[in-house]
Amino acid sequence: MRLNNPYGKVAFYPGCSLDGLGKSYEVSLALVAKDLGLHYEKIEDYNCCGALEVKNVNTMAGLLLPARNLSLAREMGADAVMSACPGCHYSLSRTHYYMTKYPKLREKVNMYLEKMGEKGYDLQLLMIHAVEFIYNTAGPEGVKSLVKRPLNGLKVAPYYGCLYARPKQYILTGYMKIKDDPERPFFMDELLKAVGAEVVPFEAKTMCCGGPHVYSDLDVALNLEARILKEARRNGAEMLVVDCPLGGVALETNMNKIASRYGEDLRMPIVYFSQLLAFAFGHSPDEALLTANITNPMQILKRFM
Repeated sequence: MRLNNPYGKVAFYPGCSLDGLGKSYEVSLALVAKDLGLHYEKIEDYNCCGALEVKNVNTMAGLLLPARNLSLAREMGADAVMSACPGCHYSLSRTHYYMTKYPKLREKVNMYLEKMGEKGYDLQLLMIHAVEFIYNTAGPEGVKSLVKRPLNGLKVAPYYGCLYARPKQYILTGYMKIKDDPERPFFMDELLKAVGAEVVPFEAKTMCCGGPHVYSDLDVALNLEARILKEARRNGAEMLVVDCPLGGVALETNMNKIASRYGEDLRMPIVYFSQLLAFAFGHSPDEALLTANITNPMQILKRFM
């Protein structure tokens, strides 16, 4: 398999979620990367990126938290920072954008970093998502070449979430060839097709799941999540495939509430795209932590065992 590397040295920022409820994402992503011969180095001593409401409470903290992680990545000699969580990807990209656009703000952020004993961030990083990383290095053909357990006939709805490809001025989607489409992303679709899955039409693929509102306004969250699940079910999906730990956990934990609230059973298994790739590569459900998901995908995936 011939690999392409448009990124140089890649630092991996796992964020809080992949060390918690999204652990199956981190483990399965590592399996896939190893199988494909892809290399990245985890940022040590990283901190929360403040992806959700920090920026609305304290503007400087909302920039300083991601900036410290970017500084640590540069200390490692990284050229790019990979995130698996779109919220983290957004937060890091947003900070890079503002520090690039506003020199006085950059000076202030770097001043605080230096007071903390860190080096100032020099703006020399490209932010990438795990889906982009696999798509632009191994590519669909590289993924296809490693399939030992083809998922032919498995109908999936790829859910990217609202922050994977937007806002494009931060994420750079639409500005670079190695970035996905900001309105109709397709990189994950192609990776899923490469392992034999059938990607159903899914207009809700970039709709907000209301994840940040789960605790502050449950009604809003349930309404948004129900629309996503209903669209997936309407188009014949057997499972929802996600690239976002916040969206994945929010949808999984609220399925019973949605069924009770709207009187319609929209429950379906939810898996990370990396879990499905690892399973197709021949890893066991336990190795890919498919057995750890809140929803049980093995009732469907057992036909491929």
